Amino acid sequence: MNQGKTVVSGSDEPALLTTQEAAKFLHVSERTLWTITESGRIPRIKVRRCVRYKMDDLVRYIDGLRSDGMNKKKGAA
Repeated sequence: MNQGKTVVSGSDEPALLTTQEAAKFLHVSERTLWTITESGRIPRIKVRRCVRYKMDDLVRYIDGLRSDGMNKKKGAA
């Protein structure tokens, strides 16, 4: 099922994703994810030296890209 990962109740999604998992979810390289994170567009959680990402934050980032793109198209018309 979830293969040993901590999950949010009622969901098969991991509560926190590693940098590799988050980059894979976004279909970008880890370097690109780092750049996006450093710009403040995606928050990160640091646990000692480990960086983790919340799935909700990644989805919110994607939704923001969709909204920005739609607003630009409307403004251009």
